[in-house]
Amino acid sequence: MMALSKSLPSGQVPMLCQICEESSEIRWKCLLCDFLLCTKCQKLHKKVKSTDQHTIIDIKDIGTYQQEVSNPPDINNMPCSVHNGQNCCLFCQTCEEVICPLCILQAHKIHNMIGLTEGYKSTQKAVKDFHIEVEESILQTEKGLSKLGLRETSEKSKYESERQKILDRERVLKNEVESFAEYFDGI
Repeated sequence: MMALSKSLPSGQVPMLCQICEESSEIRWKCLLCDFLLCTKCQKLHKKVKSTDQHTIIDIKDIGTYQQEVSNPPDINNMPCSVHNGQNCCLFCQTCEEVICPLCILQAHKIHNMIGLTEGYKSTQKAVKDFHIEVEESILQTEKGLSKLGLRETSEKSKYESERQKILDRERVLKNEVESFAEYFDGI
């Protein structure tokens, strides 16, 4: 989550899908992976067998979803997604994931770990902060698009004005050439 929460200064390009890294049309968020996804990648993410228990929501619903799950889930009986039959007991802050005792032994020995409740609250706060950041980014983008639209209208108006001046000048020159042609034809 921490990598996602770095905001872009205004005026830079929008965030890209964190799967394909091509589309800037972010519409979805996987709450477990903490990925922002385009529609195409969201569909692919749902098809991966190991992610069938992931919750993917529309980014517009991040705040609403968080309010609906304000009561923590039964974190004491959360099954490990890696080791069948094991329940998670800690939250690895280094990897930002819940882990079971076997996970600790195999991959997380030297990582920073906290209790599940504390990890849940920390993640919930990070999601809320990220939601605020996304809303602010959307507002900045909308403002930028509005300014771009006004500038485009202004530029089109300037273009049409200059185009009309050129056409008018072309008519004047054409008339002058025709007048000279008639004059020399008469001589």
